[in-house]
Amino acid sequence: LLYVIHCCFFEFASLIGLRFNFDCCKLVTQSNLKQIDQILIIGNLTMRMTSSLVLINA
Repeated sequence: LLYVIHCCFFEFASLIGLRFNFDCCKLVTQSNLKQIDQILIIGNLTMRMTSSLVLINA
């Protein structure tokens, strides 16, 4: 599950584009919480945002 925060989205969105092949690294983006093994947090995470992240992970 990708949890991209604010300004870092545009930098990370270029990785998902056609220039990079995620299949060779076995990295597949999943949007279903039952199918994920890890949450990739991209950007600065503040204390105010941790409560919503805990709800996502629970």
